[in-house]
Amino acid sequence: MRLPTTIAHGVFGAAAFAVASLALGQAQPNLLLNPSFESGATAWLVSGPAQVQEAEWAAGAGMRGVWVRGFNPGFASVSQAVTAPSAGDYVLLYKSKVEENYFAAADSLHVDLTGPASSVGRAYSAADAGGYRTNALKLSGVQAGQQLSVGAYASHVGGTGALRSAFVDNFYLGKSTNLRSTPLFDGERRDFDNQGALVNYFGGGFSAGSTGGVTRQSSVVRSGSAAYRVDLGAMTAGQSKFFQTFATELKSASQRNTRDLGYFDAFETYVRNDTGSPLTVTLELKDYRDSLAHSATKDFVVPAGAAWSPISTSLDLTSGWNVNGSPQLDQMYAMSFGVRPQQGFASGSIYFDDARLIEPGAAIDPLTAPIYDVAEALAQRTFRGLWGQRSRQSGIVPNTSIDADTGALNTTAGLVWALPSAVRRGWVSQTEADAYMSQLSDTLVHTMAGTTYLPSRFVGLATGDAYTEESSIDAAFIALGMQLYQSQPGVAPAVQQKVHDTVNQFNFAAFEASDGWRLAYSAGAGFSSFRYKGYTGEGKTISLAAELADTNHVDLEDQWHSDTLRTRDSLADDDNDVVTYTSTDHRAPFGQALVNLFVDVSDRGLDTYPDANLRTNSWQNFKDFEVDSGEYLAQQDRPYFYQPDAARGGPPSGYKAYSLYDLHPAGGFTNEDLFMPWSATLALLSGDENAEFALRHLLQSDLHGPLGMADGARWTTGAEGPSIVNALQDNWNLALSLMALMRYIDGPESSAHFVADLPQVSEALDNLFFEQLAGDYNRDGAVTQADYEVWRSTYGSGDLSADGNGDGVVDAADYTVWRDRFAIAMANSVATPEPTGAALVLLAIIGAASKNRHH
Repeated sequence: MRLPTTIAHGVFGAAAFAVASLALGQAQPNLLLNPSFESGATAWLVSGPAQVQEAEWAAGAGMRGVWVRGFNPGFASVSQAVTAPSAGDYVLLYKSKVEENYFAAADSLHVDLTGPASSVGRAYSAADAGGYRTNALKLSGVQAGQQLSVGAYASHVGGTGALRSAFVDNFYLGKSTNLRSTPLFDGERRDFDNQGALVNYFGGGFSAGSTGGVTRQSSVVRSGSAAYRVDLGAMTAGQSKFFQTFATELKSASQRNTRDLGYFDAFETYVRNDTGSPLTVTLELKDYRDSLAHSATKDFVVPAGAAWSPISTSLDLTSGWNVNGSPQLDQMYAMSFGVRPQQGFASGSIYFDDARLIEPGAAIDPLTAPIYDVAEALAQRTFRGLWGQRSRQSGIVPNTSIDADTGALNTTAGLVWALPSAVRRGWVSQTEADAYMSQLSDTLVHTMAGTTYLPSRFVGLATGDAYTEESSIDAAFIALGMQLYQSQPGVAPAVQQKVHDTVNQFNFAAFEASDGWRLAYSAGAGFSSFRYKGYTGEGKTISLAAELADTNHVDLEDQWHSDTLRTRDSLADDDNDVVTYTSTDHRAPFGQALVNLFVDVSDRGLDTYPDANLRTNSWQNFKDFEVDSGEYLAQQDRPYFYQPDAARGGPPSGYKAYSLYDLHPAGGFTNEDLFMPWSATLALLSGDENAEFALRHLLQSDLHGPLGMADGARWTTGAEGPSIVNALQDNWNLALSLMALMRYIDGPESSAHFVADLPQVSEALDNLFFEQLAGDYNRDGAVTQADYEVWRSTYGSGDLSADGNGDGVVDAADYTVWRDRFAIAMANSVATPEPTGAALVLLAIIGAASKNRHH
């Protein structure tokens, strides 16, 4: 949701702010106590006609908020003071709501963040009337130890009548960070399934080399809860020792998988030297050849003592590096650290913490930058993460970041689906993309030589050799990506033909049954007896791939409505019943998002499902699902923790289709602390503004890495930070995150929209959806005030739910469509919200949206 803003004192969408140091990347806890007033007024000073109110209408999230009662005269305030722990810029986030008649009973309302020498604030006016919105303030140049004051203040003349109040809630105060700085290793994360393993966030392990060992420990840390200790033992002058960390799982030369270190501008870390003697630390980089003949080294001096010494360097190898041969940083395999005394004798340990990589580009504060900039930067990193992981021998993407043996169709499909947009954005060249798709086509032809109907779900990463299982849904993912690519302008004709010929060897028709799509086939066991019959998106996605096939074609209409295991349910709001799977153990959020990643039905009405009570529109249903989930999280006082989803949960539950409906408790663990940060990008796509705030908070909390958003985390409600974050990346989750981000930032030019506009798909969808009732933007069968809110929230975005005149953009003309139909529906008995308050809101939205529209 895009909202108007002003620099340094507005709601989200402001211009990016400069960050003083690229090192500002570590997670920043909330400095405020009781920030959401769930413990009443504890830690706050509340005075005048303001009070903490326990009511849904008063809370921005959770159960309580501050109610500033405009009808009572006097001066109202709510404030809290804290001490800045370190120097830098500080950001205040909070939610506010102003009712439409508030300023008839109040002179002013403003929220301030104040330091000893300066202050920033936001004053409110009648144009701010509406529901809760998230705001950001930024105070620069704060010194360590200075007092910071957060406050909301109002002056009231009093009065009678309705809708004369204002509300504030959900405060967050933390140090500004930089999304461009991402953790590589710092001891904070562990592999959920192997918590004793040492894993960096590329997916590789550590080797002790010639040292006495590398250990994750919590006694000596620079930040967070852990760091790495390297035991050097005794060393004499001239003696050197080394340890290493790798790109991924260690394999033979023919199977090595690598990472794209060349995408990043700089590397930095901090070292503490407890050996009693100054040391020279040598950073060494080696590529896929793992050879000193193709390597680069750089020396740093680390003095002895308890202080943490920074090591920071550009990754431009012409900048002070000693280079042998021609190391290729886009295929980095090993990062080594050599250690030697500068003089004399050294004995003991050194410690490493906060190793980070810095992306190119201007700094991005995840809390205050425009959400489009945040999403675009995250999308590019995720794309580069998958692109850098691809096997140079086969083009296949690994199944997980720690696996150098097994590649997967679904992970590769996410990369292929994003390629057309990546080419348009200049992330890769058309020549590079064409060469990749040609190689991938050759690999899939090789794979299908060992299968019967479809390429196998998993393949040998380096070889492309087939595994046993042929999965209809995994093949559909890669088929849709290939069908999209071969339809793009600019693709070399020979490559178009090659991709076309390859994907048309797929035989989805063999998987069609009278009651849905068969899940899988293997040569030994034959077809699986199970079908995709639930409302989870897989069946519709397979149907789309089969519709686009020239050979073994299956009409889209044949199986689109085979998801008969449908019901309606909700978590937080009985008025927001969404269509979902009948069983709660298959309600993971990705299932609601899935088909919407591949085809855009946001401009269509309800589907033609036979049972009228279970008809829905998959896009609107996805949006409603996320809104309902957000409301439920707020009720649980977990508004930032979007959201449990299908992923690894760690022992004892393991990999499950987690959701807020079913957290799959096991072994005495409720899993109420479990969520998957990558899934916040799905929620962002839905347009839920609470999801935007959650994504910003998760990025501020450092739940991202060099490949994208973190895979999973456990964070107890009310705790300062997570208790554990998964160091492993499931690349399918990264692929889902990437596809959601690409649809979000591409807007009306998204690949999902491109597929929906293909003549054969558009014609088939005409048979599967009713025509949308003019002005019924939330597709509930009536034109109401709620449809105006849909128009307001989607103005200028790629979500065409409120495209009332069908011109491919949501603009002021679509407001007119709603207004006219609303007037008819209400038979002039209810006034439409113009020309006063609504007109001001309309002008503000149009002004902001024109700046944020994606071209």
